[in-house]
Amino acid sequence: MRNTQGRSKRLLMAAVAVTAGAGIALGGTASLAQATGPHVVDGKGAAYNDWGDEGDLSRWSHADSNATRLWQTVLYADGAKWKDSNGKRHAFKLSDIDGRFGKRTESATKYWQHNEDLEDVDGIAGKETFGAADDFLDGPNGSGGWITYSGYSHDVTFKRLDGTYYVKVYGQWKKAAYDWRS
Repeated sequence: MRNTQGRSKRLLMAAVAVTAGAGIALGGTASLAQATGPHVVDGKGAAYNDWGDEGDLSRWSHADSNATRLWQTVLYADGAKWKDSNGKRHAFKLSDIDGRFGKRTESATKYWQHNEDLEDVDGIAGKETFGAADDFLDGPNGSGGWITYSGYSHDVTFKRLDGTYYVKVYGQWKKAAYDWRS
């Protein structure tokens, strides 16, 4: 069951984003965030349009990465559920945020995509999925580059510094890179 207060807050944020986006499009002064290739989750300007140009995350693409950890944080924030082999649903928990895009993350991604009424319910976090998620980003706020994701169950915070997103890994901020080596 969705959190009504969280849903109302998200709808309001989406309306503000659409209104602001219309003004930007008419003014022609700002461009959408440009991906810097498959290296890091990135963005610039207002956060609500940062992720629509991101690469794919799946069990076969960038499956072990801090970009996956960022996506898993969104799943946790929205209270996504994954289905076990017996068909029972389980909430995606903080302990499920491990940077590995396995069966739980794939199942929770399908749940998320279905609940957001996306066309592709395929378990892959790609342009459509990331683009739907970034509607609920707010920021950057403050000199720390704080970006807030307003989830149905929890609000979570990321950092965006010099256009690069960071996610918390064992208490430390790490680049949301598509490759462990980055």
